[in-house]
Amino acid sequence: MTDQAERGEPRHRSRLLLHVCCAPCSTACIERLASEYQVVLFWYNPNITDRDEHGRRLREARRYARIVGVELIEGPHDTDRWEAAVEGLLNEPEGGRRCDACFRLRLQVAAEAARERGIEQLTTTLTLGPHKPLAKVLAAAEQALEGGPVTYLPIDFKKQAGFERSLQLSRKHNLYRQDFCGCEPSRRR
Repeated sequence: MTDQAERGEPRHRSRLLLHVCCAPCSTACIERLASEYQVVLFWYNPNITDRDEHGRRLREARRYARIVGVELIEGPHDTDRWEAAVEGLLNEPEGGRRCDACFRLRLQVAAEAARERGIEQLTTTLTLGPHKPLAKVLAAAEQALEGGPVTYLPIDFKKQAGFERSLQLSRKHNLYRQDFCGCEPSRRR
C-alpha cells in the first residue's frame, strides 16, 4: 500500500480557521480538531466592549495558544462595527436576534481572515456553549459565508461531552473562565 501513514510519513492535514470566543471554549475544540486539521485560531470578539474584559480574555487565548502550540491570529477590537451590527437589538433577550447578528458579524470577519490566508474552511467555538444552539450558529454562518470561497464546518462541539471536557481542560491549565458571553446585555442578565 502507498498510504502515507503506512510508510511512516506524516499525513497532510488541511488548515482550518477556528474562530475563538475565549480560551476555555477553545480547549476541547482544538483537542477534537487537531488530529484531522492544522488548526489556526482566530480571535475576533468585538462584542466584548469592556476593554479590561476583552484584554483579559485575549491574554488567556494567547497563553493557551502557546501551551498547545497553535497559531493565533488577532482580529481588530472594532466595537463600533459590533454596535452597528446590533443596533436596535440591545434589549433583545439572550439568544435572540442580537445574538444572531453578533454571530453573523463574527463569522463574516472570520471568513474574511480565512480567505486572506488561503484557508478554505472555518468553524467556531461558539457551538460549545450550552446556550448557543447549533442551528442558530449554522444560520449565521450560512449568511456570513454566502457565495464565498470559504466553507463552514458544522460541528456541534457540545456533543461528546465537549462542554464538560472544556471545564476539565480549563481547570488543568488554570484558565480564566468568564460567566457571560461578553456583551453588556449578557452581563446584565
